Amino acid sequence: MDLGSAQGFQELEVFHCRGFDDARSIALAVREQRTVVLHLDQLEPQRVIDFVSGAVHALEGQSERLGETTFLFAPAGVVPSPASMTASAGP
Repeated sequence: MDLGSAQGFQELEVFHCRGFDDARSIALAVREQRTVVLHLDQLEPQRVIDFVSGAVHALEGQSERLGETTFLFAPAGVVPSPASMTASAGP
């Protein structure tokens, strides 16, 4: 995926979310211009996804579902590239 922007390379952070309390940290990371890959390891994933997706949308960012329990949240100005996500997924 292309993490470049007009300001240069964006930071990538991986979260293993174990509860709703982690949702605020994830939203703050995107607000601080970091791209987040989120792995959900908890019982109420929809609540976390709804909260983080709403926050990212309000920040004019992008979100993509990468797998069953894996999501990508990017700040404004970072556009995930579907071609490179497919290429990195492997056979």
